[in-house]
Amino acid sequence: MILYTGKFIRLGIPVLLLVVLALLLTTAANCTTKKDESKVNWLYDWNEALGKAQNENKPIMIDFYADWCSPCRRLDSDTYSDEELGAFLNDKFVSLKSNVAKSDLYGNYGITAIPTIVFVSPEGTEIGRIRGYEPPDRFYQDVQAILSQWKSQP
Repeated sequence: MILYTGKFIRLGIPVLLLVVLALLLTTAANCTTKKDESKVNWLYDWNEALGKAQNENKPIMIDFYADWCSPCRRLDSDTYSDEELGAFLNDKFVSLKSNVAKSDLYGNYGITAIPTIVFVSPEGTEIGRIRGYEPPDRFYQDVQAILSQWKSQP
């Protein structure tokens, strides 16, 4: 019960406890454990990624993103932070992050929405793509299918 007495407001003990509890819960919700960092070994330069892919005979995974893109950030925090997926991607691909606000590479692959992840051969020819956010298990399955396509090409 809140009673107004002149310049001061007196709170009853139950109301005061509820206010304190609400503040503690709000603070705890805002201080949740930070999600893991990406486990993917990213490159940020197209020419470096292309050279490495050709030297190692690996396809390139290009993650087209923007800093303001919420689903892009979710891929980083949820999907690319998965240990098993990160190890798989690091083993099988050369991974490149391309910020659409800072690079024109998106035009070479007809990117019209982000996030879009494009998989290309070591020569730069597109093999497949994933559009939008995917959780780690689904992303892993889709990437395995794309990798199988590349391996089956002559």
